[in-house]
Amino acid sequence: MVDRQSRMAFEQLGLGSVLSRNRLFAPPNQREYAWTDLEVSKLFQDLARAIADNEPGYFLGTIVTIPRSDDTLEVVDGQQRLATTAILLAAIRDYLVGSEEDLLVESINNDFLIGIDRSSRSRVARLRLNVDDNELFSWIIEPRDPDRSRPDATKSSHHLLNGAYAEARKHVRNTVSNLDPKDHGDQLDSWVSFIEHRALIVLLRVSNDANAYKMFETLNDRGLRTSQADLIKNYLFGQSGDRIQEVQNSWSYMRGTLESLGDENLTVDFLRHVLIAKRGHTREAQVFDTVQRGVKGKQQAVRFAAELEALATTYVAIFNPEHEQWNGYPDSSRRAIQVFNLLNIRPMRALLLAVTAKLSPRELAQTFPLLVSLGVRLLIASSTRSGSVELPLADAANDVYTGKIATACELRKQLNGATPTDEEFRSAFESARVSKGPLARYYLRALEEAAQGEAEPWFMPTQDPAVINLEHILPKKPEGNWPEFSDDEAAMYTSRLGNQALMRASDNSTLGSEGFSEKKEIYKNSPYRLTSQVAEFDNWSPTNIATRQKTLADLALLAWPI
Repeated sequence: MVDRQSRMAFEQLGLGSVLSRNRLFAPPNQREYAWTDLEVSKLFQDLARAIADNEPGYFLGTIVTIPRSDDTLEVVDGQQRLATTAILLAAIRDYLVGSEEDLLVESINNDFLIGIDRSSRSRVARLRLNVDDNELFSWIIEPRDPDRSRPDATKSSHHLLNGAYAEARKHVRNTVSNLDPKDHGDQLDSWVSFIEHRALIVLLRVSNDANAYKMFETLNDRGLRTSQADLIKNYLFGQSGDRIQEVQNSWSYMRGTLESLGDENLTVDFLRHVLIAKRGHTREAQVFDTVQRGVKGKQQAVRFAAELEALATTYVAIFNPEHEQWNGYPDSSRRAIQVFNLLNIRPMRALLLAVTAKLSPRELAQTFPLLVSLGVRLLIASSTRSGSVELPLADAANDVYTGKIATACELRKQLNGATPTDEEFRSAFESARVSKGPLARYYLRALEEAAQGEAEPWFMPTQDPAVINLEHILPKKPEGNWPEFSDDEAAMYTSRLGNQALMRASDNSTLGSEGFSEKKEIYKNSPYRLTSQVAEFDNWSPTNIATRQKTLADLALLAWPI
């Protein structure tokens, strides 16, 4: 057993075995299901390739969990893989229902999808998603009840769950389409066995929340990233022939420039973003292969190394608002860089590199506000990790870098399909949860500026917590003063943006976990308009949080327009 006070435990096992041996749940405040058809189909295709090649195992990364009881794990990282795998198993089961494979159907249900809670004498799902997604997810993975209709899809994550299930059903049909019906059960059972034993992950059990979320943020294969950079360096040196000194000098200058950012693993990110700008979408695992295919001989090696040397300075500038590159640009450019660093949308970095390297100062001054608005809309709509966004951003970066796009207006048109519309943005904003304090302060400060009628409310305001505090109206620790909220509601609504407000540090220091009636007077006297408006409510409840957040959503269209 894991000592939950002090230890970590690692175990390599099949992804299906994680489902069969444990009860797993995503906490109420974890992000919703986010995989698009692109990520779902890629997982299924990778599994199909590994099965067809009879590979002894296919590695799918690390899953980070916190043990909450002897057989229950809270999932910190890995929800998307687990949920998608459970959906695939459910699709296999559903395909076999009504055939002569009753025992296989029963095994999939009992071994992977449904368990028995002895204390409540009830059947429970082995994997439970967050409050927003679990009703629909449980309908997908539980055996069909003719009296239970499919829940309505009211959120973007619900449409993604339905899409994943449709993709899984299509994949199952394709898997057996060329086989005699009597062989369908055997073929699908081979898939179940592969998922159970050979679709390998490392299950990491971490002793407490702080350690688990630190592992989630920092866990990566540092050796692989370093080796890719070294492989590229050695390849360029080998291609450069008698001009190796030029390539070595360019590489050394590039590395020295990047090291000023203090991240030893940044080289692969930089190389990938350069390749995206030059050639279009490139996955991290493809960086070395792309360089090897695209750079042949000493002339190309020298030219590419010189390009890396020049672009390294620009790349550092898009992280540093005080960089000398911004001399001569309007002050709004520096302030936009501050916002980009706060938003930290990695798929946008290649596009920022391209527009900074290629657009004129005048066009860049118009482009940066556009990209700030796009970034906020993507974050709020939980779209920053999906392939449906990565690909258009990569295409736009390539078009800017190669000269096909030269103005902010042209870029806006190019990104139109990837940009959440006003209605989509407003709808997502109405239920947005923000757990990172600096990000919530930025959102609220920009909304405050919009409410005050400022022309450019998206600018980065002061982030100094000694000046502006972030107040949770319903506190993170209610301590019995908030009977309007159940424990689940408190966990779900605390981080809702409608429950957060800006406060002067001097005012916020005395509030603590007091009830709403004790806080109202301080809110009423706040110099921040959106904070003072909180005092207009008679009480604080889930309904009033939702009402306030709808008001904020309307202001969001003014703060981050397209």
